[in-house]
Amino acid sequence: EASLDPLVTINIDGKIMDMNQATINITGLSREELTDSDFFDYFTEPQKAREVYQEVFANGSVANSPLTLRHKKGKLTDVLFNGSIYKDEDEKVLGVVIVARDVTDQKIISNQLNEAKALAEIATKKAEEAQIKAEGATRVAVDSVKAKQQFLSNMSHEIRTPMNAIIGFTKVVLKTD
Repeated sequence: EASLDPLVTINIDGKIMDMNQATINITGLSREELTDSDFFDYFTEPQKAREVYQEVFANGSVANSPLTLRHKKGKLTDVLFNGSIYKDEDEKVLGVVIVARDVTDQKIISNQLNEAKALAEIATKKAEEAQIKAEGATRVAVDSVKAKQQFLSNMSHEIRTPMNAIIGFTKVVLKTD
């Protein structure tokens, strides 16, 4: 009863024999309603739960099989299903002991982390695109400055040559009457 994880004992026919308070809380059903009911009815995928249950008999145990439990009011709880067979003193298999670890919060956090990673990748891609655009704009600006400097250099040269001639002729003209 001290366990926060649902604990259930199930007979070889798949009927619930006993459970703790955590199982009652996670299903929303009373101990009387759960006792001798079909264990697989409380999962969103009963067939998958049945296959995991059969795997326990085939291998003696199973660990961390993901399943989803359904509360009577519809709330879903993601669990990792862990089970092991139990036997009597003559080594005859009586059923399975199940522990269902609630991983709903971890799954939500994992989904949020994956969403954050996806958003970060999108932001990184946009930043890279912006950087490429900025580098292109920088090249255009540098080329524009070079063109301006080349233009001014050429114009300066083109204006200086005739100006020197005009100044020279003006000096000669001023020396004469």
